[in-house]
Amino acid sequence: MKNTIFLLIPLLSINLFAQNLSEINSDLYLADSLTYQNEVRIYQGGGISNYSSLFRMYQNESDHWTAEFYEHYAKVDETDEVRTKKQKLKSINDMEFVFQSLNRSHILDLPSLNEIRWKLVTRGNVEKIKSMFRCKEIEEYQLTNKRVAIMDGEGYKVQVKNSNKANEFEFANPDGYFKYYPDIDELIYMCEILNTIRTEFGIWKK
Repeated sequence: MKNTIFLLIPLLSINLFAQNLSEINSDLYLADSLTYQNEVRIYQGGGISNYSSLFRMYQNESDHWTAEFYEHYAKVDETDEVRTKKQKLKSINDMEFVFQSLNRSHILDLPSLNEIRWKLVTRGNVEKIKSMFRCKEIEEYQLTNKRVAIMDGEGYKVQVKNSNKANEFEFANPDGYFKYYPDIDELIYMCEILNTIRTEFGIWKK
């Protein structure tokens, strides 16, 4: 029995995170590791652009919450210079509420998209398929599944720490995959996380 997969690829294949995060952090004067006991970083990038961005919120030793938005333009050639921009953000609700809302969406538990790719499939039927093998016609049963692979768009890398627990994961095109697979828990929670950030801070609007 063979597993037949039909690929739907609406866009071109581009590396979502072409830029090295350590280089981006260096340009933004940030450490590679999370600095505070309660901190969230969400890096956004993708496509052929040299642009990437970072949402960061953290609670300092005085229990004060801060949210920041960084924009980063990498060099395209030797004549360019790295450009960065930083701004403070305000949330609609209290930032402690925002942080707990992210925890409610399992930000500390989510895996990377690659770990759940086996779920990104619409199960088909088992069908008897005729094919040619060494000039002979054969019949065999095949599983006709349908898989969607979106190879371009936006990617997100999430880093989070809450006291002694930490998590790090990556998702490519969560909004796009959610349209095809709205019942997958991990996609539901990742889209909840992004929608919380969009609603509370007014960034990454669709």
